[in-house]
Amino acid sequence: MQKNRYILLIAALLFSIEGFSQNKNLVQVVVGNEGNFGSGNATLTNYEVESGTSTDGVFLSANETGIGDVVQSMMWDNGQIYVVVNNSQKIVILDDETFAQTGQITFPEGASPREMVKVTNNKAYVTDLYASLVYVVDLQTKTVTETTIPAGMNADRIIKYEDYAYVGNYGYGADSTIFKIDISADAVVDTFEVSRGPAGMQIDTDGTLWVVCSGYAGDYDDNFNLIPGTSRPGGVHGINLSTGEEVAFAELESAGSDLAIDQTDNKLYLNTGGLRSYDISSGTFSSDTLVKGSFYALGYEEVSDNFYLADAKDYSSDGDVIVYNKSSAEADTFKAGIIPGSFLFVYEDMLNTSSEELGGEVAGFELDQNYPNPFNPTTQIQYSISQPGNVKLEVFNITGQKVAELVNETQTAGSKTVQFDAGALSSGIYIYRIITPSGSLSRKMTLIK
Repeated sequence: MQKNRYILLIAALLFSIEGFSQNKNLVQVVVGNEGNFGSGNATLTNYEVESGTSTDGVFLSANETGIGDVVQSMMWDNGQIYVVVNNSQKIVILDDETFAQTGQITFPEGASPREMVKVTNNKAYVTDLYASLVYVVDLQTKTVTETTIPAGMNADRIIKYEDYAYVGNYGYGADSTIFKIDISADAVVDTFEVSRGPAGMQIDTDGTLWVVCSGYAGDYDDNFNLIPGTSRPGGVHGINLSTGEEVAFAELESAGSDLAIDQTDNKLYLNTGGLRSYDISSGTFSSDTLVKGSFYALGYEEVSDNFYLADAKDYSSDGDVIVYNKSSAEADTFKAGIIPGSFLFVYEDMLNTSSEELGGEVAGFELDQNYPNPFNPTTQIQYSISQPGNVKLEVFNITGQKVAELVNETQTAGSKTVQFDAGALSSGIYIYRIITPSGSLSRKMTLIK
């Protein structure tokens, strides 16, 4: 089994991480559980694809503290997961294997970060849901810059295509615009009008922007009665990004805020009374839903052709995620946390990216491969630091739980060797991680008993 995993890794590395490849091997699915607003009980669930097991609270296990109040979305970049924590005014940066926190981006007091997208090697945009603007983040310093970009009401989803970013101004149904931002100038250069409540967006290979609009429930009088004529339908829009012209529209009375696209069968998938498809070629919705039910969020993983449908249940207890394969019409279910609302798909060619590219050496410190490896039950880990400072060396299991702390002290510069005794642990893959003032690195090791 391990040999096959290495073969898949070599194959995957032949393709760009940013591009889609049928040879990608899905390793894990990270679920962002919002938790209850104001309660600070958001969590992350890690679903191991090979074993079919899920573990909630992996951030808590790895860091011995909660992640914050309301997880909104996640982004992966260069071996790290960026978790947008809305009501805590921060983005928490995690190692993608151990879930140990490696950094944090802090927003101004009262900010409400919603979604993050990388727009250049050193720059990202983050929408602010309630301040109706877009922040510019320096990815090198992990700080929010002084530059902000104005947006419409309740700036929500954001997507990048070529030299521009597109922001859906959700407005909880009160806005109907999408802003086009010139990335080089950090300025809005165009506006597209769509239905009420623009939310999830996808861009196909022809350069068409597809957006699902949730619609507007309407206005209510003092007795909470709907005022006739104030509600507005939602729908799906297609916009040619070269010309800015609308090339498709299909109305829906109401829809969820997530949109998936399958480039192979030329279809869109959205959450509206269950999972429903839209044929891009014919411009029509399927007559019935693929999966019936009321789902809080939708994710689509192209390699396995699976949909991940979040069931928030009563919005106060742990939810479920239904994994549905449209090719076989089969479904499976795994447990998540309170209000599962976002998905991050992690492939094998994404793991340990920064360590492999840098050859195990980063700006003044090194972390060598343990020896022997595989091992039973002891192995040695060697590392070096060029300057004195506090050093932590920790070991995690594959679910992100910390199983050993080997070093946590101020050390002098030089080469160090630590022995790790795994006599009390079971066979499997473990991750060891070093944290220094200059940065952090992680590597895998295999215990075979």
